Amino acid sequence: MNTFINKKPVVAIDGTAGSGKGELAKKIAKILGFDHLDSGILYRIYAYEFIKQGGTLKNLCSIEIDLNAFLKKKNSALNLRTEKVSKIASMIAKESFVREKLISFQRDFANCPPSGKGSVIDGRDITTKITPNAEIKFYLDAKINIRAKRRQLQLGLEDKDFSKILSMMSKRDKQDKSREISPLIKAEDSFFIDTTNITELDVLNSAIKYIKEKTDFI
Repeated sequence: MNTFINKKPVVAIDGTAGSGKGELAKKIAKILGFDHLDSGILYRIYAYEFIKQGGTLKNLCSIEIDLNAFLKKKNSALNLRTEKVSKIASMIAKESFVREKLISFQRDFANCPPSGKGSVIDGRDITTKITPNAEIKFYLDAKINIRAKRRQLQLGLEDKDFSKILSMMSKRDKQDKSREISPLIKAEDSFFIDTTNITELDVLNSAIKYIKEKTDFI
C-alpha cells in the first residue's frame, strides 16, 4: 500500500500527451502562488544526459544527474523536446531504477516546494503513485486527433507531419497505459476534464471552480 502523505498542499494533475495538463498546471500554480513541477521534464532531462553520456541500459544506474541544476536552466536551451529525447525518455521511463529515483525527487518537491507554500505537479502517475494523498487531483484527456493537432502546432510543424505525430502519440498512449510500472490511469478521486471541445480558459475555470469547492487554497 502506498502510504506517502505530502507535508505541503499539492494539486496533482495526470493526463494523456497533448491534453493540456501542462498549461493548466502552470496557470493554477500562478493563481495559487504554488510551485510548479512538470514531471515529464525530469524524464527528458534524464534522457538528455543519457544521450550526452553515451549511455546504455546496462550502465543506466551509473549516470549522475543534478536535476535541480537542470531545472534552473531554460528547457528550450537544452533541446529537451526533440524526437530523439522523447523516444529515449519513453524508453527509460520503463526502468524501475529511473522511476524510483525520480519518485523520490518529486516527493521531496511536494514536501519542500521552493516557495514553501505548496506545489502543482503534472505528469502521468502523480495522482496514483507520486502523491496519492494530494488534496486536489485532476485527470485530463481529449480525442487523439485533437491532441495530435495541438502537438503539431506546438512544435511548429507542417500539415504533412500530422499523420506521423498522430501515430507517435497513439504509440505513446499505449505505452503509458500498458506499462507494468505506474501505468497512466485515472484515480477514482480525480476530477475528470475532457478538453476536446473547450478552450484553455474553460479548462482553467472548471479547475479553479473545483479547487474552490474542495479546499481553501483560494
